[in-house]
Amino acid sequence: MFSFAKKLVDRLEGGSNSSDSNASDSYFKSGLQLNNKGYALRVLNVAPHSTAHQKGLESWFDYIIRINYHELPMMYPSISTYSYSINDDGSINYGDNTTQEQAGMINYDILQKEIVNIAKNDKASKELVLDVWSAKGGIVRQVILPLDKFEPSATNGADESELSLFNESFAQVGLTLQSQHLNTSTYVWRILNTHHGSPAFQAQLIPYSDYIIGCDSAYPQDTEGKGLLAKGGESLLSRTVMSYYNLHYSTSQEDNVPITLYVYNHDYDILRPVTVNLSRSWGTGQNRGILGCDVGYGLLHRIPEVIGKFDSNDIIDDVLFESNHSVGYGIQDQQQDQQSALQTIPSPPQASTINTSPGAVFVPLTSAPPPRAGAARKKKHAPTGSNLGELNEYMNEELAKSKEMDTLSNENLANESTVPPPPPKAN
Repeated sequence: MFSFAKKLVDRLEGGSNSSDSNASDSYFKSGLQLNNKGYALRVLNVAPHSTAHQKGLESWFDYIIRINYHELPMMYPSISTYSYSINDDGSINYGDNTTQEQAGMINYDILQKEIVNIAKNDKASKELVLDVWSAKGGIVRQVILPLDKFEPSATNGADESELSLFNESFAQVGLTLQSQHLNTSTYVWRILNTHHGSPAFQAQLIPYSDYIIGCDSAYPQDTEGKGLLAKGGESLLSRTVMSYYNLHYSTSQEDNVPITLYVYNHDYDILRPVTVNLSRSWGTGQNRGILGCDVGYGLLHRIPEVIGKFDSNDIIDDVLFESNHSVGYGIQDQQQDQQSALQTIPSPPQASTINTSPGAVFVPLTSAPPPRAGAARKKKHAPTGSNLGELNEYMNEELAKSKEMDTLSNENLANESTVPPPPPKAN
């Protein structure tokens, strides 16, 4: 029974070896049939006030699956005929000793030449038509980026790599991209319950509407360990925070170890940093955990659709997420990764709690991409202006409900423990 359930979940998550089952997941739409079975250009960063920002592209959540109505030109298109399986840590196994890096390699030379030709041709419309898949419910939409102001680089191609020229081209419209599999969008942990008095409870994480999508070091002196949730797997979050706690507790000997979690709230459709003080001594009993919350991972806990989000093309400012820094992925030298993938065939990547690989680094941004106007909220509506009071009231309301439930639960336990009086004797 349990093996059948596991096979069913693997099938729906694209983990089966059958290429037919990979296309059956409605969340990914047709994405698992494209670009070597599921690869895309993930939006790592959107520059504030840029063209991409005005078009509503979002960091982390958006994946470009087609450009100008055609698939992305892959470096090894024959891999699309291979079967693959997804490991528990999120890494992908292909047949014939093919690595995940090789499967995701895109021919940037072809894409760069296409962009240059569009920009130079006076008769062309000078626009890029992007088919964008969103991790928020698996919605596919079209985004048109005008290239009127695009100026091809005067640098000789021999002096600069095709990847650098490609990145420079998209940087002019405010985009930083990287090839990733669509399955990386499922690396989220949904908050199901926060235990009273726990670090997660004190940090006001909201059950059922908050999703942890990444974490970062809260210590300014830390130069490593960024992008700790770059891979996946159900146990990765717990292993990551435990490794982080042990690392800093060994040097400071203080029980409260702060860590920054990047949390997406579906009710408000915002992303915010939350500092949680990890602790072993917040409560009594066993299995209380250093976070103090229950999380869900997998098929039933993907980020759902934000109803009406893409119905309007208007752009509004992100009035809720006001912070000195936002979250996005920094990008390092990807060409070195591609050259090493061509020269050697390494073993499949192993799960790691602290991932410092290129392209998996969280860096501060000046602002986050705003949601579109008219996006209907499931439970709450985003306030206008710079007033953050409504969000705080919502969090306090959820905390009050949680405290009330705990009080009722304790009263019920107390009543159950009271021995009722014996029945009266019959005359």
